[in-house]
Amino acid sequence: MNLQPGFIDSENSGSRAGTEFEPEEVRAALREILAAKPFLMTRRCCDFLAFVVEQSLLGHGHELKERTIGINVFRRENNYDTGEDAIVRIMATETRKRLAAYYSECVRQPEIIISLPTGGYVPQFHRREGLSEIESPVAGRTSSVEATGQPRTKHLNSLLLRTLLLVLTVFISIGVYFAWRIGHRSAFQGFWMPVLSSSGPIFLVTSPAPVYVYYANGPQEKGSSGGHYVITNDQFIGRGDMLAGDQIFSFMHSLGTAGRLKPSDAINLREMSTHSVILIGYASTKWGALSDSLRYAIDDSNLGMITDHGKPTEWYPHHLAEDLSTDEDYALIARVNDPETRSVLLLLSGATQYGTEAAAAMVTNPDLLSYALKKFPQGCENKNLEIVIHVKVIGNTPAAPAIVAVDCR
Repeated sequence: MNLQPGFIDSENSGSRAGTEFEPEEVRAALREILAAKPFLMTRRCCDFLAFVVEQSLLGHGHELKERTIGINVFRRENNYDTGEDAIVRIMATETRKRLAAYYSECVRQPEIIISLPTGGYVPQFHRREGLSEIESPVAGRTSSVEATGQPRTKHLNSLLLRTLLLVLTVFISIGVYFAWRIGHRSAFQGFWMPVLSSSGPIFLVTSPAPVYVYYANGPQEKGSSGGHYVITNDQFIGRGDMLAGDQIFSFMHSLGTAGRLKPSDAINLREMSTHSVILIGYASTKWGALSDSLRYAIDDSNLGMITDHGKPTEWYPHHLAEDLSTDEDYALIARVNDPETRSVLLLLSGATQYGTEAAAAMVTNPDLLSYALKKFPQGCENKNLEIVIHVKVIGNTPAAPAIVAVDCR
């Protein structure tokens, strides 16, 4: 077999004249890739690959730079720091690995191959041809044997060499992919193993947020007064806590791990010797005191600032509105081995709802979590781990988190 590089004529992309591929051929190949198993559970990789392929088909390949992709695919701001936020590079690497997995698992080899060479973000398209097709003259040309008069054996030897090089490249790509997956899985599992190893079900704990409601003694006519506000402490759960809990619960379900949702007032952590506990949005609850012995803690009395050894930092939402909306947030992720309860506690909390949601997204994403764990020194697997993250909020949705600080002890 042979791989022939292809190109799309951006000035005549709807015509086959002057092209190796019809754009719709490439789009059909792309749809098959995105529907395959390696891409089914990764929306970010799908969005990344679909964008760079479509832009190439439209003749905009020269514009596929890291910042352009970050802005258009991952909704980053125009001036975002690509050195701090590596989302594009991470997703490009992940996409290459999943492409290698896709082609290695194909029962029927596709006609068109889409690849993403390292060192850039411009995809390449190739046509996979059989031996008989290579021996036949290409339309409008004479065959290489007829044109040169060289023996067919030399042509076959060249073909065999190219085939061997292709097979070697594929095997190397597959090996790199599986080595990468094993490394990611090892780091990811190393983080979760102490949490998942409890003998009883894992408790997912959320706490009601205090909310003032208007109370009136009996029906009130429109415009009348006489009522008053009453604080409720056990009626409402925050949106970010709910979304974070859903992410964690879905993740545990995918692993076949038993989990139970619990309100904070329904458990006693001092009796949790047989359960791991995941505390979601814990900073505003009675469990906030658990972080007192840690290096980082959330100070609810100071805009949800994450302190360092009790000292103020810049880790708080600087543009927090009265309705608690913001364009950025910070969050704390802490895995704590609690000596008194003999249980493992996983704490996930943002200064606001967006950080809590982003923290849950990080710990359930092997790529993001493995990237964070690279910053820890060796020997932290069984120690208390803390990760401080910063997240941009775009359209009321947290973007991919960036790591601010890490600690283990």
